Amino acid sequence: MLKTLRPSLLALALAAVPAGLAAQQAPAAPQQAPQQQAPAPTEMQQIQSRLQQIQSRVLQEPAFKAAQDSIGTEMTATMERLDPTYRAQAARAEALKAEVTAAQTARDNAKLNQLAAEATQLQQGFATARQRALQDPAMAARVKSFQERIVARMA
Repeated sequence: MLKTLRPSLLALALAAVPAGLAAQQAPAAPQQAPQQQAPAPTEMQQIQSRLQQIQSRVLQEPAFKAAQDSIGTEMTATMERLDPTYRAQAARAEALKAEVTAAQTARDNAKLNQLAAEATQLQQGFATARQRALQDPAMAARVKSFQERIVARMA
């Protein structure tokens, strides 16, 4: 019973994440007194936190770490296959790091703003490439299988 309950709790917790985040972003009520402490975490927040801790421990296990690294390599290969510009964009992102450091050292805010805008465009391109790769049937199956293994191990 407990093994079937845990995946259900995980699904419930993951489904509630957007609602929990939205609630956290709502304006806070004015405090009555300066010494008043923040409210205790809700049960859902406690469950979510606990699940994240468990998942983090699972992902530190050598077999899961190796599988995660393998999926990352496969994801990169899939993005490169689906988007011929991906490799050049990745190289540009690496080069940007050095340019940001140089602009920070020179205190060149105009250059930093330009680089930030370029980095934002690159990030959007990477997000699009990642979404396309996740829609690839082989990649989607691999990620789904990995997620199922994580959930099974958490139980």
